[in-house]
Amino acid sequence: MKKAFFIISIVILLCVTYLIIVNVSNYQPIHYNFSNTGENGTSTYLSTIMSIALYTGIILFAGIFSGAGVVYLFLSEANTKIKAYERELEKTSITGENNASKVEVLEAKIQTLEKAFNTVIDERTKLEIQIKSLNSELDKLNKNNG
Repeated sequence: MKKAFFIISIVILLCVTYLIIVNVSNYQPIHYNFSNTGENGTSTYLSTIMSIALYTGIILFAGIFSGAGVVYLFLSEANTKIKAYERELEKTSITGENNASKVEVLEAKIQTLEKAFNTVIDERTKLEIQIKSLNSELDKLNKNNG
């Protein structure tokens, strides 16, 4: 689509350039009317004779500059939106990184707690074994004394 518009704009530019070249020697009077009226009720106007090529060139360049201005307006607005979107994306990625680091810290804490829990379980089983051995010794002593 971009190529089609580019080709169309080049063709139009070449056509207008051809019209300018062909009409270099042609002149036409141009009248500029004003809204105020003269003494006899007719409107006053300013008349000048201008080359059709110059007139066409002026219109061409006015169209080019006004088109460039409109495109710049939309382009700057789009760039502003893109920059705002990039800032928002950076914020979400930073919070995503923060969340990822928080998850890593929590996983490390869980692993530490699991190790401590396993250590406590091992100690408990050792204590249970000691209690059983002490109970059996007590039972032996009670049988010997009784």
